[in-house]
Amino acid sequence: MTTTMVQLVVAFVVLQAVLGTNRQIVTGNPVAGSFLSVPTTVKRYENDTVLLPCYHNSPYRYVRWSRDDLLLVDSRYPDLRTPPRMRLWPNGSLEVTDVQTEDTGHYMCEIMTDGGKASQRHAIEVQYQATAAVYPEDPIDIRVGQILEVICQVAGVPQPYVKWTLQNENATIPFENERKLSVLIEDRSYSGPVQCTATNGVGEPATASVEVFVQFEPEIEVKSPTVHTRIGETGILECLVTAHPVASIHWFHHGLPVVFDRRIVKLDALVTKHQYYTVQRHQLAIRNLRDADLGQYECKAGNRVGIASAQLELTGRPMVASFKPAAEMSSPTTHNFIWQTESYSPLIEYKLKFRRVPSGNVTPSRRNFPLLAWNELIIPSDGSYGPLHSNGYTLQGLQPTSVYEVIVLSRNRYGWSDPSNILRFATGGEVEIEPGSEDTSASVMSSSSIQPTEALEYSESDSGSFGDGGLITDNMIPNDFFDYGTGTEGAAYREAPTFAPSLLLLLTFAINKLFVAIKHL
Repeated sequence: MTTTMVQLVVAFVVLQAVLGTNRQIVTGNPVAGSFLSVPTTVKRYENDTVLLPCYHNSPYRYVRWSRDDLLLVDSRYPDLRTPPRMRLWPNGSLEVTDVQTEDTGHYMCEIMTDGGKASQRHAIEVQYQATAAVYPEDPIDIRVGQILEVICQVAGVPQPYVKWTLQNENATIPFENERKLSVLIEDRSYSGPVQCTATNGVGEPATASVEVFVQFEPEIEVKSPTVHTRIGETGILECLVTAHPVASIHWFHHGLPVVFDRRIVKLDALVTKHQYYTVQRHQLAIRNLRDADLGQYECKAGNRVGIASAQLELTGRPMVASFKPAAEMSSPTTHNFIWQTESYSPLIEYKLKFRRVPSGNVTPSRRNFPLLAWNELIIPSDGSYGPLHSNGYTLQGLQPTSVYEVIVLSRNRYGWSDPSNILRFATGGEVEIEPGSEDTSASVMSSSSIQPTEALEYSESDSGSFGDGGLITDNMIPNDFFDYGTGTEGAAYREAPTFAPSLLLLLTFAINKLFVAIKHL
């Protein structure tokens, strides 16, 4: 055999191998124009009918369909049972009726023609409503300070979008489209349902939730921290306790546990049984009060989370006095006061404290400059038994066109009362209060009429107390310190000494004492 003949034989074998019947399977469109149908993904809802095309331009010998490598139908085997709801059409297409979620998958059509074997892929995506389930399913008990973890298991086509909703609205934002919720329990406001919502646009959103019960340290509310009473009567101390789990209560007097007997009893009552917490009222009732029963008490509440306490005082001291409108007219250098207080024991005396407030050319810009000091006047009581007591006083020798503050305290055998609110007033003329100072008005006008302009809350400084004669400060007047300016008017004010009672004030005090003595003759 010549070389030419050998080359022809080899070429014939190669050509036969290429054009032979054992051609490889090609996905898609192996030869231009071979498949008349095109690969497609069909999206349908449940119970719809789907037709997957498999059209070829050549007659086929057989056709077979498979889903995810699972054989469904083969025309070569008529006895092969076709799955329910499926039917093979004469042209090779596959029909699926009443599609269900399990029909979702990738389908492949294989056709054997005279030219060889070819295949084409399709897909069915059955869209169905989202579902949601939360784990753990049982209610969750968790303490303040712990991390809450909840998982939301969702399903649906298309893929659902997840949103968390907590009782505490501030905790919802960071958990959009997260399957796992992880949040720090900061306080008891996190008690309530934790809900997962899954949405995919098919039907209504799906929700699932779990209840969260936050265990927290007891919270104590005391409506009357100071209880005024008299010897021989019944004194009642009360505290409201909010807790989960329920707290146990203990009472202490001057740091020692209260011993209960027929005279001293504890009264407990349920106020509210809320789903996530309990509110209880706890009272300590002391009958036939004695001097030894007075003093500081402590209401202490505890549960497995922690302990809280509140201080109460059972006292015979007078109640806080309040200023009343005075009938007498004031003048540019005087001001009339009337106050009222309640005391179950006879009052011994009053203490009137007053001071001048820098205003006008004085601005609160210099630091480390305190307010002017308080001045004191001791005013004897009229000796009435009460329990309601009224008294008055005329403060004289005041500077015109000035702003003053005054407070009053009263004393009986048990001690001094707490101070009244600060009464602020202006003497005759117009006085401007600089912006940024404690007064909220732009100016305070005074005339011959009554003019208490404002009642402000009062607090003691840390450096002293009333009984010890310590300096009194005002927590409503900012201790912002005052700049007296550089003008002549400011210089004159700067050189003035701290305001003190003048000789006229001392004379007035002596005259008032004389009037009281004459009154009791």
